[in-house]
Amino acid sequence: MSISAPGHAAAAETPAPLPIRHSPGGAATITPTDASEVLALRDATIRGPRGTVFGPLTSVSRRPVTAVLGPRGSGRTSLLLAATGRMRLSAGRVTVLGEDRPAAIRRRSGIAGFAQIDALDPDVSVGAALRERLAWALPWYRRTPRMSDALTSELLAQAFGEYAHPQRRTLVGELSPAEELLLRVALALVEDPSLLAVDDLDALREPGERAILAERLRALADDGIRVLTATSDPGDLSLLDGGGGPGLIEL
Repeated sequence: MSISAPGHAAAAETPAPLPIRHSPGGAATITPTDASEVLALRDATIRGPRGTVFGPLTSVSRRPVTAVLGPRGSGRTSLLLAATGRMRLSAGRVTVLGEDRPAAIRRRSGIAGFAQIDALDPDVSVGAALRERLAWALPWYRRTPRMSDALTSELLAQAFGEYAHPQRRTLVGELSPAEELLLRVALALVEDPSLLAVDDLDALREPGERAILAERLRALADDGIRVLTATSDPGDLSLLDGGGGPGLIEL
């Protein structure tokens, strides 16, 4: 399957992305934590068995969409996991939407596109994947509803927007790469996160599919969900620009 795109007028040229401002010594200019900060990293460092994964890193983003730009192996996935409360820093501090405790950050965030975490079985249907996530998200005393066509459409609507979404009985393995990633976004949105992190935007090889995903991420940001994403392609920054430029953290 492939996504059927609605007609859109050509987008006007937009400003360049806003990089994090750095002082001459290399450290980012930091102001006290306030409600406008989406993501604040202060000497954030993660170390692994083979040495430093990233850091020390000090940056602040106040933009609705923030891009982490770096080559594969630069620690960008670990940074997104730390920014969603799913990986602890070895040193330093991360604050997300005013929260600095990993458990509190995790409760307010969702993730999609992480190969080792939210990958889907290709033999599972779209409806089954949605129902499983509903069962996980609902309180124990709430019965998980049966997946109807109407409920499937409702749960996919925010992620897919005006684009045609897959049907309930469609298998994950029958989806295009963009459709599968948007399904994973829809699954993350079931838990109503305040912030959504989407890894490996550049894993979508087709430029048209990458543009569709970027458009949907901008739309989620317009709905009030703060978005973090990672890519190795500087060209993706213009796709993520909804006006004023995305926040930018470079690794």
